[in-house]
Amino acid sequence: MSNPKVSIVIPVYNTEVFVEEAVRSIMDQTLRDTEIIIINDGSTDTSLDIIQKLSEEDTRIQIYSQENQGLSATRNRGIALASGRYIYFMDSDDYLEPKALETCLDKCEKNNLDSVFFDADILNKEHDFSINLTYDRDDYTDENELYNGIDLLNTLLDNKCYTPSACLNFINLNHLRQTKNLFLPGIIHEDQLFTCILYLEARRIMRINDRFFKRRLREDSIMTRRFSRRNMDCYFIVSDHLLAYANDHPITKATIDKYL
Repeated sequence: MSNPKVSIVIPVYNTEVFVEEAVRSIMDQTLRDTEIIIINDGSTDTSLDIIQKLSEEDTRIQIYSQENQGLSATRNRGIALASGRYIYFMDSDDYLEPKALETCLDKCEKNNLDSVFFDADILNKEHDFSINLTYDRDDYTDENELYNGIDLLNTLLDNKCYTPSACLNFINLNHLRQTKNLFLPGIIHEDQLFTCILYLEARRIMRINDRFFKRRLREDSIMTRRFSRRNMDCYFIVSDHLLAYANDHPITKATIDKYL
């Protein structure tokens, strides 16, 4: 499809149990004018076989394979490949509500937005991973209000309801490329850097008061495994990059200091 309205980027790495549900949640979106970019990041299970079968059902699916490079590099490749007006990053073990992309597109088009964000819910709440996660921001933001990104980030930080997940943001692709905001390769917690910069660079951003994204918590994932030295090292790397950004953009310094 030439010039689709939305490009959906789905990195896949060893998620054979969940990937079909994740991809079908994108295939079944009410918005049909999309391209579905699936990048197999060196999976060693049957994930590739599953997405290849799905591609036989839907011509919008484009499959690319590479040696394992990690989530950041894979998403960056998706950004380079994308041809839509907007971009959305989907995880291969989660689920997106059917009207999500259409609702986001409509909101962005009507308000000329750089991005729009929404909330999430946990798919498997019955499992206790001893993680205190919240994706509810409706008490602190108004879905009818147009925000400057810095002001919005300050509001979320002040009310302790900021969440960095890239999957909760629907982004104008031209804006993303103009700001040269990419995911930092070789680290975990890459969303902590990417999404913070996304907010800081946004001049027109709004919210949608829906829990469109359904997150699945898995054992031994980055989110659920025991905090390690690598977690700490990557947080320091993210902090260094944000401090460098603040030096280049002094107007953001107070907000970045608050975030750190």
